[in-house]
Amino acid sequence: MDKLKEMGIGERTVVIAAIVLLVDSFLPWYSIDLGGYATVSYNGWAAPSGFLSLFAILIGVAMGAQIVLRRLGTVQFPEKLGDMSWGRVHTIAGGIAFLLVLIKWITNTNLTAFGIYIGLLSTAALGIGGFLMTRDETAGDTP
Repeated sequence: MDKLKEMGIGERTVVIAAIVLLVDSFLPWYSIDLGGYATVSYNGWAAPSGFLSLFAILIGVAMGAQIVLRRLGTVQFPEKLGDMSWGRVHTIAGGIAFLLVLIKWITNTNLTAFGIYIGLLSTAALGIGGFLMTRDETAGDTP
């Protein structure tokens, strides 16, 4: 656990945002009130455009898992992924996740619930965390 305490601010941001996104994925993203008799809600895994949020959630979970596994030393990851640092990979992945949730929201603005807004914020935090990781890597603060 001491290895997790050594995480930089960017890595912490990504891990926390990934956890928030995973929990949020089970909350209502869309809600329909059926005249006071019942309310039907759809979470981040469901329609409309469920494949968009599905990919965004999986990207976020993968980002958080990569950081935790690398820090714990459970899995050996290369220093870079091709020519890109892990911070840059996380920045791009977080940006893609944000765009996927943003497209889901823009194409289905009716009947939105609070979950989709938390999803937008947490995916934005994934990209910001990746950017902070890149900044730390160029400054030489983290491996």
